[in-house]
Amino acid sequence: MSVSEPTTAEAAGAGPGPGWGERARTAGGALLGQREFVILVFLLVICTAIGIARPTFFSTGNLLAMGRQMAEIAVMAVGATFLITARELDLSVGSVYGFCTLLMAALALNTGLDLWLGLMVSLGVAALLGLVNGLITTRGHIPSFIVTLGMLYIVRGAALVMSAYPIARIEHGSFYDVLAGELFGIPVQIFWMLLIVVGGTLVFRRTTFGYQVRATGSNEAAARLAGIPVARVKLACFVLSSVLAAFAGALTFAHLTSIAPTAGAGRELEVIAAVVIGGTSLFGGQGTIVGTFLGAALLTVVRNGLVQIGGEGRLQEAFLGGIIILAVLIHHNIGRRR
Repeated sequence: MSVSEPTTAEAAGAGPGPGWGERARTAGGALLGQREFVILVFLLVICTAIGIARPTFFSTGNLLAMGRQMAEIAVMAVGATFLITARELDLSVGSVYGFCTLLMAALALNTGLDLWLGLMVSLGVAALLGLVNGLITTRGHIPSFIVTLGMLYIVRGAALVMSAYPIARIEHGSFYDVLAGELFGIPVQIFWMLLIVVGGTLVFRRTTFGYQVRATGSNEAAARLAGIPVARVKLACFVLSSVLAAFAGALTFAHLTSIAPTAGAGRELEVIAAVVIGGTSLFGGQGTIVGTFLGAALLTVVRNGLVQIGGEGRLQEAFLGGIIILAVLIHHNIGRRR
């Protein structure tokens, strides 16, 4: 008695057979397990709730204003993502942001230096400050938390010595147009932010340096055994973090056309919050630039939304604190399931 051959439909597993269903469940689980997806859903829920309460939240003017506000934190947070993934921390980025921007403006005002040249000088000084942070951390074997906390006060004090008053009204048309103008009716800061986020994502995920950053943060001893120059990788991350902080300051100066000696105070905590909310682990080895971008968006949306519905300043800070704790709990649970 011959055994009949399976039909073509049977052989192909027509219908939602076990194999197809298992693949669907696996794909769905992978999607829900992505930190970026979780924070995106959370962001959409918050936006929807605020939009229902205040329809003006979704007005074109408000959305563009939020994009401009978000650019400052997002640009700084990209650099912080590299550094935190490498298992280091920089608490001085807020002070570097203010000091380097003030230096750029002071050079232009007091010496007549072109603002573009002043920007180059400020970025160079920022790179030097990041290098000092990195060298003391890696060569001196001092925790980066302590090193950058000290640098925070040093740089902030230097800014207050440099100028006791805000610096404003420096004429330079092209500088303001390129860094704070509009393109197709959209603030240029948004394009700068997207350029840095996309570039940071490609470097983080598609280059040897990005792999070395993740490997260094995951297991420093193993990274050394694998031939990765751990100290140089960390130095590069410190420099990148400081340079992006200074560039974010330049973007803000170009928009406001003024800078105060105390500018940037507290920015380091907002930057770290955006990175952590986005899913980057404070224990190193695991980071996401896209998640950081969404984290910065969430912080901006919450601040703007609370203003829209009439929330007090103190309520904003309390609500943001709750969002940070909730996001970390969600990411921690996702990590445990994995």
